[in-house]
Amino acid sequence: MKISNHKQLLLAAIVITSSLFLTACGKKTTTAKPTLKTNVQSTKTIELSPQDRPYISLTPRADGHLLTLKIDNIPSSVTQLDYELIYTVHDPATNQDIEKGVGDTVKEVSKSISKDLLLGTESCTNGCKYSYDNGVNGGTLTLTLMTAEGQAVFESPFVFKSSADIKKENGISLPAENITVSATTTTKSDFFVMLKNYGLPKGITAKTAYSIFSNGTGAGKISSISPNTVTKSSITSIVGDYLAQ
Repeated sequence: MKISNHKQLLLAAIVITSSLFLTACGKKTTTAKPTLKTNVQSTKTIELSPQDRPYISLTPRADGHLLTLKIDNIPSSVTQLDYELIYTVHDPATNQDIEKGVGDTVKEVSKSISKDLLLGTESCTNGCKYSYDNGVNGGTLTLTLMTAEGQAVFESPFVFKSSADIKKENGISLPAENITVSATTTTKSDFFVMLKNYGLPKGITAKTAYSIFSNGTGAGKISSISPNTVTKSSITSIVGDYLAQ
């Protein structure tokens, strides 16, 4: 069928208009809106002043299967706190040390917090059942304190010993910090943790504090401390703060 000149012109106009419309759609551009960041804390690493550093205790339970982490004198500028305990367990079957860990984030921070750290696993599906890690000998405690200015990170090695270990080894030492406490103990079945502390006891001025905690009194007698720049007020108990001037 023959198309008239008028219809040919009309079809051509429709094709051109459609082409322009599709071309405009293909070249459509959008302007990115600025991203607003609110309530974002800086991840810059900062140093807390000595008077603002919290004091740490890591106390074993009587059975040695749990450590109570207590952090005191937390400055009000801290808005979030992360803790992580990495510990090593000796596996007699393979004669190797295995690393395990426990940790969490505290989003509602107060002046003092306390957390129970199980050295093992628990299952509470139908009543709680526990599988404890035996042969724990120490590890590393890491704290990350978040503030508006940045984050302060503290990492401390610790050792975990029994009364029998202390009697056998004639004391307790923290090899990573090159400090040794030569001592005897009259306790029979207590557990001890020694670590480098982040803060200092209230009212004490020193460069560094090394602390020993126990589920018992730690009664005994300290014969010497190495290096001799580290001192302790009482030598009748292994438990307490050892101050480096």
